[in-house]
Amino acid sequence: MTNAQPEDLNARLDDIDTRLEALGDEIDLNRTILEGVRRETRANSQTAARLERTVNQLLDIARLHQQALRQSQIENERIWQYLLRQSGGNGTN
Repeated sequence: MTNAQPEDLNARLDDIDTRLEALGDEIDLNRTILEGVRRETRANSQTAARLERTVNQLLDIARLHQQALRQSQIENERIWQYLLRQSGGNGTN
C-alpha cells in the first residue's frame, strides 16, 4: 500500500493542477468579458450624454418656435383688427 500513495498523491496533484488551470482560463474569460462590458458601458454613457445634449437643443428650439408662434399670432391679430377697421368694422367686406 505504501507504493500506491505516491501515485495517489501525484494523481491528486495533477487533478488540482488541471482544476486550477481551468479556473485560470475561466478567470481570463471573465476578465475579457468584463473589459467588454466596461467599454460598452463607457460607450453607452457617451451616447446618453449626446442624447441629453440633443434633447436640450430640441427643447430650446421648441421654446423659440412657441415664442415665434405667439409673436405671429399677435401680428395676425393686429392685421385682422386693421382690416376690420378699414372695412368699417362689419367684417362682411
